[in-house]
Amino acid sequence: MTDGYLHGYATEEQQRLLAQAEHWREELILAGTTLATGTRLLEVGCGVGAVLGILGKAFPEITLAGVDIEQSQLDVARSHLISLGLEADLRQADALQLPYKDDSMDHVWMMWFLEHVADPIGALREARRVLAQGGTLTAIEVDYNTVWAAPSSRAMEILFATMCRGMDAAGRSDAGTHLAQWLNEAGFASVDPGEHRLAYSGPNLDRQAEYVALLLQSVLPSLAQLPGAPSEHELRAGLGDLGALPAKPGAHLGWVVHKASAVG
Repeated sequence: MTDGYLHGYATEEQQRLLAQAEHWREELILAGTTLATGTRLLEVGCGVGAVLGILGKAFPEITLAGVDIEQSQLDVARSHLISLGLEADLRQADALQLPYKDDSMDHVWMMWFLEHVADPIGALREARRVLAQGGTLTAIEVDYNTVWAAPSSRAMEILFATMCRGMDAAGRSDAGTHLAQWLNEAGFASVDPGEHRLAYSGPNLDRQAEYVALLLQSVLPSLAQLPGAPSEHELRAGLGDLGALPAKPGAHLGWVVHKASAVG
């Protein structure tokens, strides 16, 4: 399913994934999402069940299913969903060989997933296979190359560039930009790339700068081990500048994310 998950599967990272979903609950996960009563929804790469939990609580009349390649993630997902009073069919599986019959799902959800996959088009084709006629798919991806800060610093630029290198070493740093093309090549119709150019300043900047800093901190040791990469000390200097950004007059932080939708 992946060539290597950059973030790893430590308990601290699993907790970060739960917090990350909460961070994007209203602005990205639920905004523009409509799921009819009885919808059979499958999340591919469901991880710790964070997104399934949000969707299940927001749309209590849908049926939840999720697959992930890592059993320890599914163990956390099962406990998390039980704590929310939700039921889901959770299975350990590869995205290229989903354990579901043709036409067995009404909606497939993927979030921050295809960026980690060696064969994203193959994963999308397999998702299309399990969709019923007229079934739909939602895929959310960012392009890490679009992250920008103002005022910037050399240390932050090095940090952002190294993050892109790390993503490319294990997947695709520019998955968001290629998402619509991948969906078309996988045979989907009515593809909407769902581009959102996010930019934050003022009171909203603190929360977003903290989010990005936690994301980058979670992969910092892995980034420092890349061939020819800056030292962890140098990368932490970039984190320090990012943390100080909200205090600077006229500061902004932004990136491009795609919440694409398509019909199978």
